[in-house]
Amino acid sequence: MAGDRRAPLWRSACSWLFLLAFCLALPVALLTGWARLVAVDSGAFAAAMANLAADGRVQGAVGRVVAARVAANVSGDNPTATEALQSRVVGEVVSQAMSGVVESAEFREIWTSTTAGAHRLLATELAANQGQPVILDFTPLSDNIEAEIAALDLELPPDFAFDAENLRIQVFDAPTADRMREAAARAEVVFLVTLAVTLVSLILSLGLAADRLAASTRASFGLTLAMVALIALMLAVQGWVIGETGPEGGAAVAGVILDAISQGVRVAAVGLALLGLVLAGLFTAVRSLGVGAPRRAPAAMDA
Repeated sequence: MAGDRRAPLWRSACSWLFLLAFCLALPVALLTGWARLVAVDSGAFAAAMANLAADGRVQGAVGRVVAARVAANVSGDNPTATEALQSRVVGEVVSQAMSGVVESAEFREIWTSTTAGAHRLLATELAANQGQPVILDFTPLSDNIEAEIAALDLELPPDFAFDAENLRIQVFDAPTADRMREAAARAEVVFLVTLAVTLVSLILSLGLAADRLAASTRASFGLTLAMVALIALMLAVQGWVIGETGPEGGAAVAGVILDAISQGVRVAAVGLALLGLVLAGLFTAVRSLGVGAPRRAPAAMDA
């Protein structure tokens, strides 16, 4: 009899533990699943970049990065007042020139090709590219930019010459890129393991519970909490990625790319969080009806 009394306690404790495992594994499974389907998959990434080429955020980020790099080269490390003024003027001129170039069809073509090349370096051709930094190369736009600068017909320092090297934007240095390659290589295994843990934990949490409706309510709230954790995890990953970008302005471009390709999973997370709340409310209502029904029976019999 003592064993019978202890059994529900063990079952309840195990049910809670498996619920915790479900809440922890689900965000990782969804994040790695998104990485497999969007961030690592070449076709999905290329499609996302093609749509992003005409996005004003991308065009503005690339224009600002190039203008800032050109201005920094003009000012140097310890600029005089004159050099600082010249740097500001050059930056404004290059920014105006870039605003026309980034809206062109040629920019969209080069954006698509250079992001595809960066993706190959980072996520597909892993072994061949170990030790290589990730760079977005816009040097084919050099002639277009110089033509735009000339068309503006504004006064520039006499010794100013546009350096095409400013169009090579390093996003990740070699050590950071290698760490991301290792993560990309493990995404498949991590996804399968965490997905299995998620499903098994949910089934066992419900199966071991003495009150299945109460366990379903807890699992629904767990789904909502897991989606909150997923959004927090994505923000942490995005913050880490942006923090690891090179000092050459790659953070602005990387931030726009990450924000664009992760928008779908963020929307899905919000939707699943709301679904968890709805399910929790439904299970609570059903459980309340089930608990309340026996209490009305004696009153009916007395009547």
